[in-house]
Amino acid sequence: MAEHIVAIFSTESAAAAAALDLENAGVSASAIRRYSPNTEGVPSDTSVSRTTEPTSSGGGGFWAWLLGEEPSVETTRARYPRDEEIYERRAHAGETILSVTVYDDAQIDHVLTILHSHHPLEIEENAQETAAGYGTAGTPITASAADRGAAMPAAVSPSSGGEEVIPLAEENIEVGKRTIDRGTTRVRRYVVETPVEREVTLHGERVTIERRRPVDATVAGQAFEERTVEVRETEEVPVVEKTARVVEEVAIRKEETERTETVRDTARREEVEVTDKDGRAAPVR
Repeated sequence: MAEHIVAIFSTESAAAAAALDLENAGVSASAIRRYSPNTEGVPSDTSVSRTTEPTSSGGGGFWAWLLGEEPSVETTRARYPRDEEIYERRAHAGETILSVTVYDDAQIDHVLTILHSHHPLEIEENAQETAAGYGTAGTPITASAADRGAAMPAAVSPSSGGEEVIPLAEENIEVGKRTIDRGTTRVRRYVVETPVEREVTLHGERVTIERRRPVDATVAGQAFEERTVEVRETEEVPVVEKTARVVEEVAIRKEETERTETVRDTARREEVEVTDKDGRAAPVR
């Protein structure tokens, strides 16, 4: 089975960038075709500027060329009688059409992821049997789904009486707590010297010697003997004594605090959008 994936881009540069990423991811350049009114329909080559009108191969017309069918294949136009006109009209409106043919089913999701990363306006998948040239058209994907960058699975058709289940995921947010270091508080005791002045009254004694003539008197005994008299002088000097006493205390302790903080984030969930064959939104039952 060959999977044909057709993406419509709003600009030629977006389509060229998608084609380059596909080639870098290992998709053969011959499997990539890009079409717009101002570019020639050849396998994508972002380094060459094309100015001629596109050509179509064989009897398959535009779709046969876009999907890389052999000239002898005539089934494309019969399968998609209106799509060629629609894509031509969109191309002339300024949009660019990019076609990728994938022969390995394991590459389909990777190719879709790369295309979605470049925000296409629409993507259509077509599974075709290589030998007979028949297949079923896939479901178009709207631009809103592409803008979300979600990788879409390949189109599948449920068997008769069966169903295809698409899981829809939703994120749940749980807010936890962890302890972080807010830094260290240091308390340092140091000495400050302050000049102090006090006035104090000091007492002292001085010896004074004075000669004077006494009145006439008779000399008593022990005259003419040597004699020594000692008189001490005293004087007060200031003495400073210091005593220390506690005048204030600094208490260091840790207090537990509690606060309520609002944590804001976003939680994603997946929704499903259904469009019918005409591109109109269809209700989900």
